[in-house]
Amino acid sequence: MPKVAIVRTGKLKGNAEFLPPTAKFVRYEEDIQQVKAKIEETINLAVGGIDNIVKPGETVLIKPNLAFQAPPESYSVVDPRVIEGMVAFLKEKSKAKEVWVGDNPSLGQHVGRARPAFDAAGMRAAAERGGADRVIYFDEEELVEVEIPDAKLYRKAKVFKPFLDADRVINLPKMKAHLAGTVTLGLKNWNGIIPNEHPSKEQQDVHRIDLGQKFADLYRVRKADLTFVDGIIAMEGQGPHVGTPVEMNLFIAGTDTVAVDAVAAYVMGFETIEIAAVRIAATEGLGERDINKIEVVGTPIAEVRHFFKRPMIDPTGLIPGIHVVVQQTCPGCFANIRGGLDLFNVSGIDVKDFNEKVGDVYVLAGGVPDLIPEWVEGKHLFVAGDCWKYFPSRDKVEKAMSLAKSVTEYPGCAPVYIFAQLNGDLQALYNKELATAAD
Repeated sequence: MPKVAIVRTGKLKGNAEFLPPTAKFVRYEEDIQQVKAKIEETINLAVGGIDNIVKPGETVLIKPNLAFQAPPESYSVVDPRVIEGMVAFLKEKSKAKEVWVGDNPSLGQHVGRARPAFDAAGMRAAAERGGADRVIYFDEEELVEVEIPDAKLYRKAKVFKPFLDADRVINLPKMKAHLAGTVTLGLKNWNGIIPNEHPSKEQQDVHRIDLGQKFADLYRVRKADLTFVDGIIAMEGQGPHVGTPVEMNLFIAGTDTVAVDAVAAYVMGFETIEIAAVRIAATEGLGERDINKIEVVGTPIAEVRHFFKRPMIDPTGLIPGIHVVVQQTCPGCFANIRGGLDLFNVSGIDVKDFNEKVGDVYVLAGGVPDLIPEWVEGKHLFVAGDCWKYFPSRDKVEKAMSLAKSVTEYPGCAPVYIFAQLNGDLQALYNKELATAAD
């Protein structure tokens, strides 16, 4: 029976400023000491001490959840206090030869590569304060092509070499909801071990309705020696980009990543069967998801369970004047169109003014048998993905493209980058109209 530890961190001094309305990360030395102590307590409960994970002279890689170029106040990335605390704990209490911190952001080519993302998130500074021997920007490192035995879909991958070179890997995800994965925890955190290659390779490949299988497959590359969830300030709702913070003040850890994810998801108010990556990985024998078959030590689940707001994947009817026509498409476009519109919705642009200056906008994806091409005549059209070309409604889309005022295509299957790009292109349209009006 796998063991998973849940530990209350206690309220940290910096939380008051970190949370809204101030929403500013401030480091306090007393917080770091408290975090270090709670990290040690959690690891002791989960595995009986760090020496049971890290042997003398070994190199340890901490693989955090960097996500994308975002500040700590986005609540999308691992808390800098946890990065600093984990590095310092390993340097002080383990017999590791070296401690590394490395990752590659999932949307790196469009919203920041690893180096600027590490800086924006405060992770580089935190790792260095903790005494890290190396901060590794994975996308600047050598790649090794590996076969993934018994994988169902993702049978071959190019993996960043430091991930394979380290003697031990500590998986350090953030507790948060996620549009495409429902939650993003330990299994999904392995998305950072492979590169960003657009439009339809590596991180973006197998990123459709098959995302859960992808993460189960990727986990076969190498299992984590310890999965440790940062649940101090978690995220609910429209994660990972515009969710809202939830002060949980928790650490959750164990050696079975599937079990850790199952417990963390359950703490967040989800049933484990709802999380595709967890469900598939458990079914394939990669770990345990049945809460009744996991030994939970430390704080009982019932004392900390909190029902998070669920992420909403549907992009239709979200913003007046932005018409999303998607009848036959998969979550690869569906969710990421929603993500782009979520970001636009919080961009500060007044929707009414956008409608007045830009006019109606249409976003299409997949098969659209009931599309009337004349709808988009003289209007701005955005076409996502590749699969629209293979549906009987292709002629309708092509006619709509011929009638539109402008056409922006986002190739790829799935074009995950539209998460950021659609938002940017909508803002650019608005700013262009403002500039034109000013001339």
